[in-house]
Amino acid sequence: MAASLGYDWIVGGALPELGRHSVAKHEIFDRYVGAYIQTLTKSHRVRELNLTIVDGFCGGGRYLLDGSEVDGSPLRMLASVERAQLEVAAARARGVEIKADFVFVDANSNHVDFLRDLLEREGHGARIGRDIHIVPSKFEDVAGEVIERIRKKGTAHRSLFFLDQYGWSAVTFATIRGIMGALLNPEVVLTFMVDNLVNLLNDRMIGTAGLAAIDLDRDDVRDMLQMKEMRGWKRLIQNTLYEHIQRNTGADYYTPFFIHPDGGSNRDYWLLHLSKHHQAREEMGKIHWSMENTFEHFGRAGFNSLGFQPDQDVREDMLDFGFNDNARTRSEVAVVDQLARMLHARALAGAGPLTKKALFASHCNEAPVIASIVDAALVQLREAKDVMIAAPTGALRRSVRKFDWNDEISLSRQPGLFSVFDRQAA
Repeated sequence: MAASLGYDWIVGGALPELGRHSVAKHEIFDRYVGAYIQTLTKSHRVRELNLTIVDGFCGGGRYLLDGSEVDGSPLRMLASVERAQLEVAAARARGVEIKADFVFVDANSNHVDFLRDLLEREGHGARIGRDIHIVPSKFEDVAGEVIERIRKKGTAHRSLFFLDQYGWSAVTFATIRGIMGALLNPEVVLTFMVDNLVNLLNDRMIGTAGLAAIDLDRDDVRDMLQMKEMRGWKRLIQNTLYEHIQRNTGADYYTPFFIHPDGGSNRDYWLLHLSKHHQAREEMGKIHWSMENTFEHFGRAGFNSLGFQPDQDVREDMLDFGFNDNARTRSEVAVVDQLARMLHARALAGAGPLTKKALFASHCNEAPVIASIVDAALVQLREAKDVMIAAPTGALRRSVRKFDWNDEISLSRQPGLFSVFDRQAA
């Protein structure tokens, strides 16, 4: 985010003050880059990792925080890759070469000049034009060129796009679809100021370029305006927008979490992680849980947590939580019950075993659930002798407490005797 938030950089000028909410956001960016590299270099068969990191709204790269200078996202990403390279080298006798390219994009020439000067002062000057590319343009205008650069680098297309826009329409959904469609392994972390959109929504916005950018047409807007007359309208519209994002960005996996800026909750925004792989969603989810009390998830515990039910008070059993121990316990309890009902319904329908991956893929986008929470629920159900869990080879997982993605889950007895389901329903 840049000048629209009061962030402005001029070579030789004063540094902008970093907002508290951005501190946590930058920490997420930093941690995720490290987790991403660690995940992709776990196998000892991996000898090199080709990666492109794109910061689409990079700013000048340095701020003031409580009177001290702190790095912005460009320098933090550079440092995160360097740190991960050292960690991987220390853990692997033969090492792994991380071939990372960085693309820093900003439409403000002052910001670009400041960043270039900063990188040179920090000892990265020789890398500019080699593995660090500074692009003075709007991200929308150069997205196609960035995609093509990634395609030319190799066939895996491993890429991270950090699109920390101010507002909700500086990155079009068509561009995100282009990223997801043209690249094999892209991930997008998108800032989306959902409260700003919801609060401003009115008839006069119909047909505007801003709404067209996110594929909202006349009927969509009118439907959401009608929701404003309903109980729990704000969360209902937020859920509707989230479903719209799922349908229109071309990603398979999503992680939606709220950030509360300083000054009140009427300016909440989403940090959305979009990807095409379940493991990517899992790693981002684990980072959110590790940073408890920083982000919030609005919804009920467990699966299917974002759905709006007109016959219930929208506030009933809402988590509104900061990913702490209490929230995790509630999620684990809820998943035991929900998983029992899910498997019971599948058995009645004559469906076969369900893999952990299929379970995760079909429900994780609407929940704060990660694999360890699912594993804890499966252990409880197995110990109650309600389910059987088997490896792809057919061997039963009798004692393990961490299950593989392709392990198969099935009822161990007739549905009518499903004890956890009966106990929870009673």
